[in-house]
Amino acid sequence: MDVQHALESHPSINGMCDYVGISRSGYYQREKRHNRQSPRKLRKKFIQGEIKAIWLKSLCIYGAGKITQELRSKGYKIAERTVGKYMRELGIHAVYLTPWTTTTRNSKLRVSRMLCKKGNFARMNWQF
Repeated sequence: MDVQHALESHPSINGMCDYVGISRSGYYQREKRHNRQSPRKLRKKFIQGEIKAIWLKSLCIYGAGKITQELRSKGYKIAERTVGKYMRELGIHAVYLTPWTTTTRNSKLRVSRMLCKKGNFARMNWQF
């Protein structure tokens, strides 16, 4: 009974191919194609590793443009759009640094200065 159960739980390649309706040689060809890495996929993985290394070296600041420049200086021929796609796939992005600007301004101070110039001191006291 145990031998029969073992045979049923692990069917042969011939049995599976007959069930699906393909030849055994077709199954093995598909298996061979599926496990092989194409040169394009290998290059993509390698370039993604380079992109990640450059991005980490830049303290996670560089975007697709600067990373593309770095890769081209190393001798790789790659488009900025491709670098952007690979960065999106990796889940990394640039950090854009903006100069410091004043976000809150005291509007009452500006109004009081305008009133002071006009000489309306009573109205200025009303503001505060």
